[in-house]
Amino acid sequence: VPAHNAAGLLPRSLGALRNSDLPKDRWELVVVDDGSADDTSLIAARYAETVVTLPGKPHGPAYARNRGFEVTRGDIMVFIDSDCVVHVDTLSRFAALFAAHPELGAAFGSYDDRPPASGVMSQYRNLIHHYVHHRNAGDVETFWAGAGAVRREVFAEAGMYDEWHYSRPQIEDIELGARIRRLGKRILLDPSIQVTHLKKWTFYGVVR
Repeated sequence: VPAHNAAGLLPRSLGALRNSDLPKDRWELVVVDDGSADDTSLIAARYAETVVTLPGKPHGPAYARNRGFEVTRGDIMVFIDSDCVVHVDTLSRFAALFAAHPELGAAFGSYDDRPPASGVMSQYRNLIHHYVHHRNAGDVETFWAGAGAVRREVFAEAGMYDEWHYSRPQIEDIELGARIRRLGKRILLDPSIQVTHLKKWTFYGVVR
């Protein structure tokens, strides 16, 4: 979980991860605090086995996710954004999917249809994401890191996220997906794997 100034979000997002129905001895929670000016690291430490604190200015989610990967031990990396709340079965669905499909290189899910932020812009942005992912389920040519998973060896072979060209949230996950596909690895979009997106969108934010 990459996090920047996410102290207000983490009790809900990390709390949901800790309440997952996947037995805890099968997974570890790693949070990377990307140059936060609030209590992100302190709050993360209440939930995570490992908290990586990056000093100085924020480096962006690509850099943060790579640093998290470097301290993990698992065979499958599951990336969850700090403003995403997993469902109780999100992690177990990922685990079952990769166990059932040994040829699978990566997979990702979708926002659910219950975004909590009010307002037309927030509802629209979150629900259009839900709609697009449900309409395009199956084998895809892209990747999404809001709730996405990659086999460890595939992530390493692909070269991890491009932290040099993407120093802020952009298309670093889409670009990673393109490299995974060039390796000949399969990527699956399974919209039954869902998270609740907490982000509140503004008109200016959408335009930007």
